[in-house]
Amino acid sequence: MQQLFDEPKSRYLLMVEDTASVAALYRSYLSPLGIDINIVGNGRDAIQSLAHRTPDLILLDLRLPDMTGMDVLDAVKEFNPDVPVIFMTAHGSIDIAVDAMQHGAQDFLIKPCEADRLRVTVTNAIRKASKLRNEINDSSSQNYQGFIGSSQPMQAVYRTIDSAASSKASIFITGESGTGKEVCAEAIHAASKRGDKPFIAINCAAIPKDLIESELFGHVKGAFTGAASDRQGAAELADGGTLFLDELCEMDLDLQTKLLRFIQTGTFQKVGSSRMKKVDVRFVCATNRDPWKEVQEGRFREDLYYRLYVIPLHLPPLREREEDVIEIAYSLLGFMSHEEGKSFVRFAQDVIDRFIQYEWPGNVRQLQNVLRNVVVLNQGKEIELSMLPPPLNEPAVKPATSSNVVSVSFGPQDIQPLWKIEKTTIEQAIEACDGNIPQAAKFLDVSPSTIYRKIQAWNASEKKA
Repeated sequence: MQQLFDEPKSRYLLMVEDTASVAALYRSYLSPLGIDINIVGNGRDAIQSLAHRTPDLILLDLRLPDMTGMDVLDAVKEFNPDVPVIFMTAHGSIDIAVDAMQHGAQDFLIKPCEADRLRVTVTNAIRKASKLRNEINDSSSQNYQGFIGSSQPMQAVYRTIDSAASSKASIFITGESGTGKEVCAEAIHAASKRGDKPFIAINCAAIPKDLIESELFGHVKGAFTGAASDRQGAAELADGGTLFLDELCEMDLDLQTKLLRFIQTGTFQKVGSSRMKKVDVRFVCATNRDPWKEVQEGRFREDLYYRLYVIPLHLPPLREREEDVIEIAYSLLGFMSHEEGKSFVRFAQDVIDRFIQYEWPGNVRQLQNVLRNVVVLNQGKEIELSMLPPPLNEPAVKPATSSNVVSVSFGPQDIQPLWKIEKTTIEQAIEACDGNIPQAAKFLDVSPSTIYRKIQAWNASEKKA
């Protein structure tokens, strides 16, 4: 992977994390960035290390064995006020993380943190602190704000981000599943004037219908069963920064009405409260559907569509980025080989040819899964065609012509019940996604609840049998 900085190993990151396995995993996530990483397991060692070398960035766990992350932050700000600090916290400690930002932390990450999110956040934080904004805005660069690739379709994406980032206008990102819509939203935020403020993402498809309003707007103590204390929602957490609404077209129509009012006025009410709160957020939305078709079919409010669909930004599928496929594959191979302790460094020519010819219906996410499968299950220095999982390891099918069409008979004996075909397809998708049902649901273009419900029905049928 191309180094993101002028001098290899010139940037220094201090990671304060007491769980060794987590620290090792995050080190492997960041290794492709070419950063010197020092890991310490407690606050005392973290503070003492500041006297030996000033870090360009500190990743700081909120909970440490000898003191709190807030104590470490106070010490950092006393001796090195310009060093950016990013907190790492479990979901339940978001309120504490927001308080930490008010005391000088630059951002926070929710654990467990995915590799792409961690790399994008760290890269943006270091570049911002070292005044290298001109470098990250250079659209001719092969690495742009977490994206990899310099194809013409992606150059158009980079130009749109550069042009629109500084505006407060809402951006509506569309694209197939796996094309990197959240990475794109992060890039817009990082390149904007709000880049030093919070970036808060909420997935409208992953949160149950009866909880999403609370996740978006927060709630007061006693608002509903289980509301043991006041809680800030995504809207309040994003004040001054960017609110990213992923899979927006999955949002319930009733909540769409409240969201429209929030967008129009900048005010909202927590669940169970009569008090209005006002915030300043920039909206970035995303969907893998056609938003106008959703409007026409009555699933998405037309007035909300016009409010949010100000600057459309379409992410091209991987099959339209042929010259980027191998570049992305090599970048992922280097990272995954290091992470899994393997020695793979190259692809055989027939693998390269197959990658370029393949349609990649699951886009970059599918490419990630394929390479993870190969690296985990095989040994060697070169990825060979036989190592690839189906259907990539199968002979390429040539288009039929009038001279080579073969008639295949299909009779009643070949017909299977529809539920069996559906069950087989779903099971294969889950297996291809390493058991990740929400990810399989995205590839199948259904909601995760649909798959869970069908599995439950199949299991019940088998027990009866």
